[in-house]
Amino acid sequence: MELYIGGLNQGKLDYVLTKYKITKDSDQLCDGAVCTKEELFKKRFINHYHEFVKRLLTEGEEPEEFTEELIKYNPSAVIICNEVGAGVVPMDRKDRRFREAVGHCTLKIASNAVHVERISCGLGLLLKGESEI
Repeated sequence: MELYIGGLNQGKLDYVLTKYKITKDSDQLCDGAVCTKEELFKKRFINHYHEFVKRLLTEGEEPEEFTEELIKYNPSAVIICNEVGAGVVPMDRKDRRFREAVGHCTLKIASNAVHVERISCGLGLLLKGESEI
């Protein structure tokens, strides 16, 4: 499992696509904003995992439990997720719960991942794993 995290519009998807030499229309890529749970278990590349977490919360499900299943059933997944925990803490309880859930999920993923990078301005900062240079 690999995790690529970073702020909004920091080039995470393009970074991963370039690294793995795949395109946005690859059948190996799914989008957490619209994909099914089954797709997450089958696809190698998962973009917008934070959006999937938001969908689970909206449906009354526990994202942390689902993330544990994802780790178990798709251990070779490459997950791309926005960092949502920086900045001012939201006043709205639902927004705080979303922020906390994404944090807990990315913590679980990172602790099980062999490779973790933070992407900023399209550049990767290795947080865990070995450099490919």
